[in-house]
Amino acid sequence: MKTKLIHALWAFVIILNFSCDNSDENNDVNADALVLPPYESMAVDFDDFLDDSSIADKQTASTAKIGENWLYPRLVVGFWNTALFTNLAVPIASFKSAFSHESEFIGDNTWQWMYTVDGFASEYTARLTGELTSDGVIWEMYVSKAGTAPFNEFLWFSGVSALDGNSGEWTLNQNVETPTPIINIQWSRENDEIGSIKYTWVRELDEDGGDDLFYGSYLEYGLQEGDYNVFYDVHIYDSEYEDFIDVDIEWSRSEFYGRVMAPSYFENDAWYCWDSTGADVVCE
Repeated sequence: MKTKLIHALWAFVIILNFSCDNSDENNDVNADALVLPPYESMAVDFDDFLDDSSIADKQTASTAKIGENWLYPRLVVGFWNTALFTNLAVPIASFKSAFSHESEFIGDNTWQWMYTVDGFASEYTARLTGELTSDGVIWEMYVSKAGTAPFNEFLWFSGVSALDGNSGEWTLNQNVETPTPIINIQWSRENDEIGSIKYTWVRELDEDGGDDLFYGSYLEYGLQEGDYNVFYDVHIYDSEYEDFIDVDIEWSRSEFYGRVMAPSYFENDAWYCWDSTGADVVCE
C-alpha cells in the first residue's frame, strides 16, 4: 500500500510540475528528473531458462539427463532470444549503454542522452530523447554509424512509458535498409522487476517483399503465484506445420522444474514435465 501511494504521489508531482512550467524559462530543471525505463523492459533476461547451467547443482548438459520436455520449449523461447539479440543487437545495446551516461535537459520538456555505443567493430553513436508530457514520457532512439556503410540519425526504436515508470511499450524498427517496425513490446513492472512483457512480431513483409509468415506471432512472459512462478505463452508460425502453433510453458525460477503444453508437437493437450535436473518426468 505504501509503495502504491508513493508512486501515485510521484506521478502527481510530475504532472503538477509539467502543468506549472511548460516552457524553457526555468533554468533550475533537474537533469536527472527523467528516469529511464528499466533495460529489461526491452530485453528481459531469458538466460535462466535457456542456459544449461541453470539446472539444479549447476550440472552441465553432459552430466544432466536433459529431456525432450525441456528441450522443446527452450527451442521455442530461443527463437525470440535470437530475434532480439541478433537481429536487433545494435538498438538493444544502444539502449543498455544509456544507463552509463548522464542526460541533458534540452528544452521543450525534453531530456537527451548522447554517447558512443561500445562493443561493435563499427562506430555507432546513439542519441536517446525523452519528452515529458501530461500523459507519460515519449522515447526516441536515433543511431548514427561511421565508417563502412555509414548512416545518420536513424530512428531505430521509439516508445512511451507511464509517469510512474511501471508500464509502457516499445516499437523496434528492423534496420536502415528496411525502416519498418518489426517487433512491438508491451511491458509492466511489479516490485522493481518486470512482471509481464509481450513481444509481438509486427513486420508484415519479409526480406523478399512477400507476406511475412511470422506476422502476428508473439511471446508473453510473466510472473505468477504458485510452484511454477514464471510462464511463457507462445503463439508462433511453424514452417513445419505451415500454420500457427501455441505453446504454454510454466517453470520455477529457483528450482528449475517445469512443464509444457504443446498440442501440435506432443499431439495432445496434456502437460509434459521436467524435474530440477532437466530430466523428463511424469506430471503429478
